Amino acid sequence: MSIFENQRLPEIFKRNGKECYLDPIRKRLIYITPEETVRQRVVSYLLDELKVPANMIRVEEHLSHYDLKTRNRADIIIEKYIAEDKPGKPLVVIECKAPSVMLSDNVVSQMTGYANDLNCPFCMMTNGTDIACYYYDEQRQYVKVTELPQYTSMVKEEFVEVPEKELPPRMTLAEIDKYPRAYDDDFGRSTPDNLSKIFINLWECLLYPEHRLPAGKYSIFDVVEDYGVRILSYGNASGGFLGGAYRSFIIEYKGSTEFVSFGICPYFTDARPDYERTCLSVAIDNEDTSHNSIELVLDENVELDGDTVSIYHHGRISVGKIGSGRKEDLRELVRKSLPDLIDGNRFFLGRLKNDHLWNLDEPDMIKLIDNMIAYALIRDEYREIRKAEMA
Repeated sequence: MSIFENQRLPEIFKRNGKECYLDPIRKRLIYITPEETVRQRVVSYLLDELKVPANMIRVEEHLSHYDLKTRNRADIIIEKYIAEDKPGKPLVVIECKAPSVMLSDNVVSQMTGYANDLNCPFCMMTNGTDIACYYYDEQRQYVKVTELPQYTSMVKEEFVEVPEKELPPRMTLAEIDKYPRAYDDDFGRSTPDNLSKIFINLWECLLYPEHRLPAGKYSIFDVVEDYGVRILSYGNASGGFLGGAYRSFIIEYKGSTEFVSFGICPYFTDARPDYERTCLSVAIDNEDTSHNSIELVLDENVELDGDTVSIYHHGRISVGKIGSGRKEDLRELVRKSLPDLIDGNRFFLGRLKNDHLWNLDEPDMIKLIDNMIAYALIRDEYREIRKAEMA
């Protein structure tokens, strides 16, 4: 149970037929939304549990109040008293999200960005259920702390650091064979055991840091750095989000630097919600968008021949609000740069031998990652072409 779940909420009134909270800090009526409910529970927690003085709490505060040249505002800022005629010194910045929003690395970046701008020693983020708190230490890095301390301890910058957890040893092939459902939360419930064993090998290859994708020139792009695992959330074609752990790579393509990230998650459709398969997502960040370029349903696109695992993609593609793209046009665009990927009506992405634990720095895996990133980039180029045609 979340520490915020039983926190009191403000009195509720109605304005223009809509329910509002009477905010105890802002002293005005605020329309009720899922995010506002989280924000109000956090305020109650600060007042009742951490004994923060009400006049040291700022809600939805513009950062310009602290002489910063920005229009951004923070959900909650806790201040340290300085003088009656001066704004308080920011102690904590708190980022509140709706319960449906996962606390991804994107939220971490937003929170720490505000904390850096405000020179705050503490910061926290929550969606009402999940909570993460940090302290900016003398080594100029954020360390995770167990919780925000009482206000008197905050002022003294006292805290308890969360001890780092080590990853458990990677599963052996024998263990994978014995526990084919070891990743049930990440894999589809309808995925058969023989495929789950293969997907565990692939997923742990992406999750574990001992082996890294080599930097250098690839087929149509350069790998700048294997950035490791990040917790992310990306939009998909239907407007939903696929959140969780992703293995990220920084690449350069046509003069632009991008993050490309690989993640595995369950996949189902509204038409068949009980038929849950396993999806490998290839997501791309850039200046304007963060999205899944490929959603590869592994159950349908992996072929087994003894120990040989071949991975394909059917080639179907959606183009934002336009809908489905033309598969034959995508095929021609792929043919210009990567003709070896063309396999009839589908695209060949790679082939692996499932007789050992896969690693990111071995030739067959490097080729698979190369093909998948290149294919994702070309799919995005096709989307831009299609959007321009429809403009």
